[in-house]
Order: sequence, then structure tokens, then C-alpha cells
Amino acid sequence: MNRLHPRSAVLRVARAALQGGFFGFFGGSLGTGMLGLPAFAVPLLGLFGALAFSGYALARYLRFRYELDGDTLTVESGVFARQSRQIPLGRVQNLDVEQNILNRLLGLAIVRFETAGGSATEATLDAVDEAEVRRLRNYVRTHDRDDETAAATSDAVSKTATAVRSAHADLPGVTGPTPARAGDAQTANEHGDPVSTSEVEDRDQPDGSLLFAFDQRELLTYALVSVRPAAPVLTLASLPLGMDIVWAVLRFNATLVGASLNGPVVRWLAGSPETTRVGIFAAISLAQFLLLALVVSVALTVIEYYGFQLTQADGDLRYERGLLRRYSGNIPLEKVQTVTIRENVLMRRFGYATLAVETAGYSGGNQQSTQGVAVPLAPREEVYELARDIEPFGDLDFERSPKRARRRYLARFSLAAAGLTAVAYAVDALVLETGYWWLTALLFLTVVPAAHLRWRHRGYDLSESVLATRSGFWRRTTRIVPYYRLQTVFVTRSPFQRRRDLATVGADTASSSSLLGGIARVYDIDEDTATALRETLRERLTAHLAGLRLGDRAGDTDG
Repeated sequence: MNRLHPRSAVLRVARAALQGGFFGFFGGSLGTGMLGLPAFAVPLLGLFGALAFSGYALARYLRFRYELDGDTLTVESGVFARQSRQIPLGRVQNLDVEQNILNRLLGLAIVRFETAGGSATEATLDAVDEAEVRRLRNYVRTHDRDDETAAATSDAVSKTATAVRSAHADLPGVTGPTPARAGDAQTANEHGDPVSTSEVEDRDQPDGSLLFAFDQRELLTYALVSVRPAAPVLTLASLPLGMDIVWAVLRFNATLVGASLNGPVVRWLAGSPETTRVGIFAAISLAQFLLLALVVSVALTVIEYYGFQLTQADGDLRYERGLLRRYSGNIPLEKVQTVTIRENVLMRRFGYATLAVETAGYSGGNQQSTQGVAVPLAPREEVYELARDIEPFGDLDFERSPKRARRRYLARFSLAAAGLTAVAYAVDALVLETGYWWLTALLFLTVVPAAHLRWRHRGYDLSESVLATRSGFWRRTTRIVPYYRLQTVFVTRSPFQRRRDLATVGADTASSSSLLGGIARVYDIDEDTATALRETLRERLTAHLAGLRLGDRAGDTDG
């Protein structure tokens, strides 16, 4: 069996020594003050912690082994409690590679095997050299994953995987039949000549055809139009680290709204009530905070998507991105469950969209926010063209919910505005006593347009091969679900929906986003229409599976 690269052991031991030394030094410092330990105990405990942690890290490295044998990846780990895992390669959905700055300098990479139905990354190799990364990729790529999938899943699902391969056969880089199993004695090259398994495993991975790449202008545009919701939280959390700057800005704002400067605006402020000056001070500070959060969001996006490239070869989409931490990975086209197109308000204004493809693999850790993103930002027409290459579908004509659904949204938003106004009145009456609680009532002015926009941007379309759903105004999401990928179709009715004879239809697949509630939903349609839609989806799934069985039988007869 193979061990991780020796340089990774050096990194593990050094990192563990620093952590152990810190905890030992910290514990010794507390002991001298609370337990009366002598002063020389501090460096001794620091040294002991460094030795203990580094020794354990070295033992973990020595006890970790892995091996690719035939159809299985075997991983053995554990110092005190040994663990042995055997992962069928047929269940591998994605093989992702990560490199931080230190790993890139040392020529190392972290390899993660993502499998279908897992609640976490199934196996992580931290870390191997780049030659081993290429070998692992080639081994998984040349392995006949369909046979292993058929052994783990139903016969119908295995036939749908064959149909997906044939549907993608005319795409760039997709070659006809699946390669022979890695465990077989020999396979064949493109000329039909026999090639040994070892030659297949050692062959370099082809570059493939470039589908999309970011230049600096497109990257900056994407960073500006895709504001990250986590940026304000991260900015707020980092404020205590720069309190001197924060206090300087606040003092400047106080001076700006005070009476220490000349001018008519300042004289008006000086004669205004204190609550007015406090409100203007808060508004200026909030604007500065939001501007800083925007800068943080742009910086995070640039760091994450710097050098983004998407290529296609051998039936896989391959992405590569990142400035400080480099990511790369494969997205097998034959295992794509759902194609998703996202457009926020700014993207729609300038004609851009984001394309994401979702497989049954688990997307966690640092890749959770970006796993499956095929094109972060491109003109809307190009995004739809690439989406049709991945999963063919025609022009979409979305059917909206009945107008009584809009009245439901109007009632919901009215209740929310009334609740916020009541809370603002109570807080102002009991705590603030500013008299400006009524400003919250201005939310009622947004109720009617908000209800209309929600209704307008929801709908669904049934084509010959896919179900398409759309929802969201601020971030409009269009999901394309092939019928043969459906797992469950269900109808839900809340008490408020039943009052208006409405229902919601959910179309679930094996996509990883389904674990987090990100499934295709047809919202607030007529109750009878929802029941008919559910039956139609079930019939089309059955018809697709029956067609695949007939095709396979015909192929067997011809053979």
C-alpha cells in the first residue's frame, strides 16, 4: 500500500509542533499564576506539548495508507483505533484537488474523493505530489464506473447513465464507449490496438477543449455584480482587529455632523434635535460599513476565482481556480443530476448569468460554496448554450401561477410589514423614545410591488425531456431537471395554500443540493394542476426508463 508524500509528513509534524508548543506554553503560563508552578515549567511544558503533538502527527502519517486495486480505493488510518475503508470507484462522483500556497511551493496537493450519498468527503489524501494526482485522476477516469454503479444501484438507473453517455457523445472531448476496467488485463487505444492497463494508468491526462476562462475584466465584473452575503458578517467580525481605525472614522463622522465646521448644512445640523444628528451619524456610518463590506466581497471573489478555467475532455468538465488556494476538479457529465442557472438583479441588468451543474457527490468543506459551478459569469446566451450542451432542452416558456397566488403573497408581506412596525413601535416606546417608529410603516409601500415581483418570477415549463422551474427576484434560479434523473415527486399544501386551492410540487433528484433543500419546486399552482403535474412527471419518468430498456434489448439482439 502507498503512503502520503514524505514532505506532507514534515508539514504535519511542524504544524503539530507549533500547536502543541502553544498549548503547552499557555498551560504553563496559567499554571505559574494559578497553581504556583516554577517559572522553568513554562518552557518545559511548551517543549513537552510540541513533542507530544508532533509525535502523534508522525504516527498518524505512518499509519495512513491507501491503495487503488481494481475497482476499489482502500484507505487505512488511525493510530489507536484502526479504520479500514473500501470505496467502490463506481460511487466516486468528483475528484477534487486543493493546493494552498505552501503546498504549491512544495509541489503537493490535497485530493478529495466525493461519492454519491455521502454526508462528508469519503476519502482525503493530504497530501501527495502532482505526479500522483495525475495517476489517481487517470485511474478513476479510465475505470469502467458504469459496471460498479449498476452493482450498487437499480437496473433502471444504470440504463439512464448509459443514455446520458450516448446523449453527450457528440460533445467536444467525449469519446464513444467507456474504457475497459482498470483491473482488466488489457484495453484498446483509439486505433483498436491492445494497450496494457499500466500504460493506461500512466498516460497523461489530456488537456481537453477550453470552454470558458476568466480575463481580468470579467473577473472584476463578476466580483462587483455577485455580492457575497458573508462579506458583511466577515467585515463586522474583523472590526475589533482595527479598532483604532474604527474610532478614527467614528470621530470623523461625529465631527461631520457636529457644529465644529462652518457652512449652512453644519449650522442646520447644529440647530437640529439630537436624535436627528444621531440618525445622520448612523446613516453615514452604515454607508461606510456597507462600502467596506463591498470591498471585502470583491476581494474574496477575486481571490477565489482568479485564473478560473473550464475545460471538457473524456466526458468530464474540469475546472481550475484560486489565487492563494488553488482548486481543481472533475465533474463527470454522465453523473450530472441538475443544471442550474442563477441570475441576481445586477446580472440580469447587464445580461449575465451563472451556470452550475450538480452531481450526487457531497459538496462540503471549503468547496461548499463553489462545488459544481461550471461558469461563474458569462453572457446569458452563452450560459444557456452551454447548459443545452450539457443537458439538451429547447426554448423555455414558463407558465406562471394563478393570480390568486399573488394575493397570497400580498397578504404574507402585509403581515410581515405589520409585525415589523409593531416591533419598532414597542422598541421606540420602551427604549429609544425617538418618535420615529413610524418610518418602519413605510414598508407597506413595498408590499404590492414585492408580491407582484415574486409572482412574476415564479413558473415552470414541461418540455419533451426536462422539467424547468424558476423562482426568485433578487436571485432568480432556473433549474433544469431531466425526467430520467427524478427520484421523488411530491405535492405539499400548507394551511394557507389550502384556503386558496393552491399546492407546491417538488421534483427531487440525487443532487447534493437536495440535501440542503435546493430541489426543483413548482410553487403555488392550482391544486388540480399540481396533482396532474405529479402524475405527468411519473409517467414521463416511466416512459424514459421503458425506452431505455427497449433500446438495450435491441442492442443485445443486434449484438
